[in-house]
Amino acid sequence: MRFTKVTSIDSAHDPEDKLYVMFHGYGNDEYEMIRIMAAIDPDADFISFRGVVDRPYLGGNAWYGKDDDDETIQGKCSAIGDEVVDMLDSTALHNKQIIPIGFSQGAYLAYRLFAEHPEVFDTVVLLSPTFHDTLKTDDPDASAVEESMVLEDVTDSKPKVFLGYGDLDGEIHQDRQDLMRRALEQFADLEDHVYPGMRHDVCEKEFSDVKRFLQL
Repeated sequence: MRFTKVTSIDSAHDPEDKLYVMFHGYGNDEYEMIRIMAAIDPDADFISFRGVVDRPYLGGNAWYGKDDDDETIQGKCSAIGDEVVDMLDSTALHNKQIIPIGFSQGAYLAYRLFAEHPEVFDTVVLLSPTFHDTLKTDDPDASAVEESMVLEDVTDSKPKVFLGYGDLDGEIHQDRQDLMRRALEQFADLEDHVYPGMRHDVCEKEFSDVKRFLQL
């Protein structure tokens, strides 16, 4: 798997400073998340990845196809996450606090990364994420989270997670938003925000909340 990315790491920063691993939304590229991070932490160290699915006629990139089913999407995001973790493990970044952050498709990828590799990441920021985990039963109230996501073997405390949606989001249906919340509540200390008047987007209030969440 070939990754295109932009890396910005200041050698003068403390080796234990935060490092953001960033994933953009559908139809965009790695610079979307760089612009978002500039509004949150302008001096941040980051690695911003470009989606592995190219859109040759429409432009931009994605992490999976819009016509892919949930099982395929979940599998693709898990495979990408494994590759990213291997890449991070091969670099001199072990002392840094590595934080995934993503928007839309990229936020779902960040969620899978965080949930499947709790030993690598301390927290995660999810901006208007999609949700594609497959339920194990026909019960719509059943937990969608996998046993591998339970963190009892890694830590006694639940990791903190930031989740934000707009109340006018027409891209991510309410039932998908609720499933994401349910999944996160199984293994995380969830900080859940809904922004009045915001569509499938980000806003200044959300940036302010993320700064506070990250203690910037």
